[in-house]
Amino acid sequence: MTGAEFQDSLINERVSAAEKGARFTKFRASALCGAALAMFLPVAAMGQSAVEADTNPAARTGGLEEIIVTARKKEESIQNIPIAAEVLSAEQVANYKVDSIEAVSTLAPQLIVGRAGAGNGASIGLRGVSVPNTSVSLEQSVATIVDGVYISGGHAINEGLFDIARIEVLKGPQALFYGKNTTAGAISITTADPARTTEGMIRAGYEFNGSAPSIEGNLSLPLSDTLAVRFAGFYSKQFGSLFRNQSVDHIDSTFDIATGQTTQRLVPAEDGDSPGERNIMARTTLLFEPSSDLTARVKFTFTDFHNLSPAANLVTYFCPVGGVAQNDPTLSCGKKFKISQSPMAAAEARTNPLFGRHGGSTYQDYKSYNVSGDLEWKGDAVTLSIVPAYVRWDNWFMGDFDYTSNFLSPGGKGNHSAEHTTLSAFSTEARLQSDFDGPLNFMIGGYFQDQKLDFYQEVLFPGGPSDSSVLDPTAEFVTVRKESFSNGKTYAGFAQLQFDVTDQLNITGGARYTHEKKESEFAQSYVNAAYQAVFLPTSIGAKQSFNNFSPEVTLTYRPSTNVTAYASFRTAYKSGGFDISGLITPGTTPQGASYRPEKVKGFEGGVKSILMDNQLRLNADVFWYTYNDQQINFLDAASLRYFTLNAARLRTRGAELLFEYAPRSASGLTVNGSIAYTDAKYTKFPFAPCFTGQSIAEGCTVGQTDTIVRPYQNLAGQRPAQAPEWTANLQVNKEFEVGNDLLLTLSANGRYSSSYFGNGFVSLSGNEYKQSAFATIDAGVRFGPADKSWQIGLLGKNLTNKFVFTDAQAVPFNGGGEGTLAAAPADVYGAVNDPRTVEAQVTFRF
Repeated sequence: MTGAEFQDSLINERVSAAEKGARFTKFRASALCGAALAMFLPVAAMGQSAVEADTNPAARTGGLEEIIVTARKKEESIQNIPIAAEVLSAEQVANYKVDSIEAVSTLAPQLIVGRAGAGNGASIGLRGVSVPNTSVSLEQSVATIVDGVYISGGHAINEGLFDIARIEVLKGPQALFYGKNTTAGAISITTADPARTTEGMIRAGYEFNGSAPSIEGNLSLPLSDTLAVRFAGFYSKQFGSLFRNQSVDHIDSTFDIATGQTTQRLVPAEDGDSPGERNIMARTTLLFEPSSDLTARVKFTFTDFHNLSPAANLVTYFCPVGGVAQNDPTLSCGKKFKISQSPMAAAEARTNPLFGRHGGSTYQDYKSYNVSGDLEWKGDAVTLSIVPAYVRWDNWFMGDFDYTSNFLSPGGKGNHSAEHTTLSAFSTEARLQSDFDGPLNFMIGGYFQDQKLDFYQEVLFPGGPSDSSVLDPTAEFVTVRKESFSNGKTYAGFAQLQFDVTDQLNITGGARYTHEKKESEFAQSYVNAAYQAVFLPTSIGAKQSFNNFSPEVTLTYRPSTNVTAYASFRTAYKSGGFDISGLITPGTTPQGASYRPEKVKGFEGGVKSILMDNQLRLNADVFWYTYNDQQINFLDAASLRYFTLNAARLRTRGAELLFEYAPRSASGLTVNGSIAYTDAKYTKFPFAPCFTGQSIAEGCTVGQTDTIVRPYQNLAGQRPAQAPEWTANLQVNKEFEVGNDLLLTLSANGRYSSSYFGNGFVSLSGNEYKQSAFATIDAGVRFGPADKSWQIGLLGKNLTNKFVFTDAQAVPFNGGGEGTLAAAPADVYGAVNDPRTVEAQVTFRF
């Protein structure tokens, strides 16, 4: 068997042979993980005799469909690749309206996604590894890849998912094929290509809870025998409310330090509930195939996303003092779908382009322009691929970040902040892969990226004085202005050797070498004179260089065409950097704003099998990884000081089981799901920041850390953020023949998660930051002809209306005294998933 046959033998193949017994390498992770794998092995072996009966799968009805992925940058069956992955097909994406990365987590429950308009835009966690969303500088540990192109930062969640071919959630380090910033995994999104014939689709929908109409569609046109184009677009607009805004009229007082005058202004309540989303997306794809050896495609994608606040889903749900907000006793506090976002006084907002972008109202505007190419040439024995890309996104926002309408500090002003962040990146990747007849094959390639991140922010603190004497009128009502940048270049080379020891046993070894150069500057270009003793009008910066070598090796054993077992050793690397979005206070140094790269190494093993005459897919894996210098950002809510640091050591281990059942005796029925156990803990974190208001009795101490004197705690043995022990989901889809060539399709998906912390700096005493165990249900019904030329449908999401937060932080300007006898707990807010939504749809295909 050749190397190519070894890797791809299950594609379009269902030839089976009787095998009795099989020995598999045992992978030691933990007692539970080992037991899960040991129980699975004999099941896989017994299933081999069941596939003898039928060698003509095309003639059969029911049974499993092949799942093709590109996890290793080429098309392969998911059953052949030595990678733990969950794959959402185009049909699943449509059936459950997976229109965002957050929605992916409902079908891949180990993935936890928390949306945030500010900071880096999101907190994306997988297998208990994530980063907070509080710093624009930090990259995610779970990379987002769209059509083979890396999209930097958490703002990638604003890249809407539409006209999708498939979504692959790749678990564990993915450095060899996807490069830096994949220490926990990658979400690889593949959009649809043009069809070879003229075809199209249009779908209109209406969501009732948010009063949100939507329309989407696509059209493929063959322009010649070798050239085709595909147009796809999506539009939606919310006219109603998912989160009720509790904003009320309030008085805004400003004290002009130049004249000594106090001015009071009535500020009406914000007009409109949240999130009030409006989304416009469009994509054009050109596909050129002049011969069977050469394929070229170009994709241009535009996204224009708007909602009424960057804090549109941030709910103050815990108030320890009498159950009311400490900053605003009129605010309803609790696990309800209610927020509080107030506008600025129009007279103040109009002096500043960012505050006045929407007349003083809160907002988030996000636009992106992405162009990617893919040139592939297939020779007799090698394939050359070149993937150039340009990615640019702009994020503007203005929010009320004390989460109240009636702030009780002197002056009565809220904590308003406005920002414009721009990221642009040019990248090119080239790969050469062999397909020799012999036992030895290779893959070799290189990668270059030139990325620029510009950050501009205006901050107006509570009761902040104004200054009418400033020469720049846009700064009159500003407390702190920040103008920063972080630019970097990445050079990487990677290679892999694949050796067939026997027809059944394969060993692959590979590595990626990465060299990065970064130049960053963080400047507070203006600070109101009354605050200059606290926030320094100065700048700090750094020039950094990082080098990394990330090797991996995998042993793959295939006793039959329906069983694959593998064991891997993997490493990965996430960029170090410089925090450009905190605050420069006395004692802030370039060294304190710098953070080291995050690194991971560990083991993974698993078994994949097709059983019961191609009716059951059963895949299991175990893993054990150690993360050194995990990157963490912490906000001290009482003083608004930021800490960017590296957690000393995090260990995550566990076991996962995925299954899909498509019985021949019940045509049109599929049942699939997953269950996963994750044991994630800090094994070393001696100087972790305390959570706001953490007392001495709760483990907080004030003293000398490895850098400065501050409150700290030892989090060794504690769980990190977004790390539930148990997650599971179950999908059931059934098609019923109704009448004359009509189909009724029912779909349901249940998701379960055990409890987890929404904040990575809480000990077991910080239960106010804990999301309790929950279960949610999505369901849909569709009706139409068997050819699906038209369908009407109804889709419900989070039908149990569960209040679920993914990220939790202390509300600013309350609580404090960590590590002292005066410790006082703070109110807590969370980034909350959407409540129940119900949408009607009608679809036409032609």
